[in-house]
Amino acid sequence: MLVSYNDNMKYQSLTSCLLLISLCFCSVTLSQPNQELTSISDLENYDQRSIAIKKSNDEIININVLVADTNKKTKQGLMYIESLPDNMGMLFIFKPSRKVSMWMKNTPQSLDMLFIQSDGKIINIVKNTVPYSLKSITSKGRVKWVLEVKAGFTDKQSIEVNDQLLL
Repeated sequence: MLVSYNDNMKYQSLTSCLLLISLCFCSVTLSQPNQELTSISDLENYDQRSIAIKKSNDEIININVLVADTNKKTKQGLMYIESLPDNMGMLFIFKPSRKVSMWMKNTPQSLDMLFIQSDGKIINIVKNTVPYSLKSITSKGRVKWVLEVKAGFTDKQSIEVNDQLLL
C-alpha cells in the first residue's frame, strides 16, 4: 500500500510540473507576436500623414505621424518599437475628447507626450518618459489627441504648452 501511495504522489507531482510548464509556454507564446515589431516600418496598417505644430513665435514644426485611430491601434501604440526617427511620431485620436491616461508598457524607448485639446492647443507635455513603466501618464484635461515623439524632441524644437497643433 505504501508503494502505491508513493507512486500516486509521484504521478501528481509530475502532472503538476507538466501543467506548470505548459502554462508558462502558453503565456510566452501568446506574448510573442507583438514582440516581432521592432521598427516603425513594421506598423503597416497605420495611416501616415504630416502634421505641424505652430509655436508662439509663429514658427512651424513639421512632423510625420502614424495615426492611431482605432482601439486596436491605440492599444498597440509604440510598444516594442526600438527607435523612432527625429521627425516621426504617433498621433492618437480620441473621440469624443476626454481625460486620457497613457503608459509605457513594453515600450523600449523614452518618449515625449503632448496632450492636445480639440481646439488644437497643447495643454500639457510629459517629457522623457520611462521605458517599460506601468505608471499612468495623464492629461491635465480633456484631450482629442496625444502626440508621442522621440524623447528630447520637444526641448530640441522648443515646443511648449499653448503651442498649436495644425492638421
